Amino acid sequence: MLPLDRLTNYLAADPVNAELACALADLHLEAGHFAEAGQVLGGLPAGAQSQAGVQFRLARLALMVGDYAGAEQGLQQLLAAGQDGPAIAHDLAFALLCQRRLDAASRVLQDSLQRHGTSVELLVLQARIALMERQFAQAEQHVAAALALEPENAVAMGLRALGRLDAGELQSAGEAAALCLALHPDQHEALLAAGSLALWQRDDGTAEIHFANALARFPNSGRALSGMGQLHMLAGELEQAREVLRRAVETMPDHIGTWHALAWTQLLLGEVTAAEESYRKALELDRNFAESHGGLAIVDLLLGRPLEGEANMKRALKLDPRCISGRYARTLWLEQQGEQARSTKLFAELLGEGALPGVSGQDPQAMASRLKSRILSGPSRH
Repeated sequence: MLPLDRLTNYLAADPVNAELACALADLHLEAGHFAEAGQVLGGLPAGAQSQAGVQFRLARLALMVGDYAGAEQGLQQLLAAGQDGPAIAHDLAFALLCQRRLDAASRVLQDSLQRHGTSVELLVLQARIALMERQFAQAEQHVAAALALEPENAVAMGLRALGRLDAGELQSAGEAAALCLALHPDQHEALLAAGSLALWQRDDGTAEIHFANALARFPNSGRALSGMGQLHMLAGELEQAREVLRRAVETMPDHIGTWHALAWTQLLLGEVTAAEESYRKALELDRNFAESHGGLAIVDLLLGRPLEGEANMKRALKLDPRCISGRYARTLWLEQQGEQARSTKLFAELLGEGALPGVSGQDPQAMASRLKSRILSGPSRH
């Protein structure tokens, strides 16, 4: 009999046993069975639910389903009641990290390291914080230290792959992801890295498998939602793409690339006002990111604001001469200047590069006309 089934039977025979319930909840949490873990803990009588071990697992469950504020509250209550330990500190720091409160997370983590000493779990959390701060070399050091203590630790191996991906070390990231998934097929960060690499290589089937596996366990994973939304967009499933990408930016509001994917999808749907808002959200995150200025240039030129469009286009191309949105805006601007041949040539270059997802077999005039007709049609304009 499997441990999960055995503990389920034991708890059925002794339904007030908090220790058994905690052990069974741990197995469910490890397997990603969050609803089942909640049912096990919620089925205990009130007196048993007030025990520290149960309260800790309820806080961990909140953390794993994305209720970061609720997890923080529960863990702070445990600390206030005199409970202490590296697991409580770890989960509190993780809850703070997920709320983008990096300084507070670092303080909790450093305090725990001083009082309890180092551990694989705390080193992994240090790596997560470093990755969010885009300190890739530091993150790699923390991961290496964790793997020195536990060479096949699943999370450390997955974070190594994701960190190398974010650092632009694509080949090394792919190798690290493959190594991790060979040992731990459902490791979340490795699935994200492998899915993202497959998406960039236009191996859409493989990408979909990885993102679907990631979402099966963590349905609110911003990066997995972003990848799945982009796959829908590439397949021409624009309304599905828009909804999935909206969920992605709700859970991951500081990811510029996802705002751009949402904005482009909204443009293709003719939702010009919504697209402009999405590009402005991206611009708020980084005012020197060329693609945001280029996106706003596209909106301006489609809406008949040529002076603003030209200014945003030039700003985008000054920041990055290879900027995709800036170059597409330039095709619109050239067309409006009567330079059809140059517009068509640049548009063909962009199509040849695969730089305009969801667009194929069109010339720039037809593409612009299609966008304008959708913009002016009214019902899909938000």
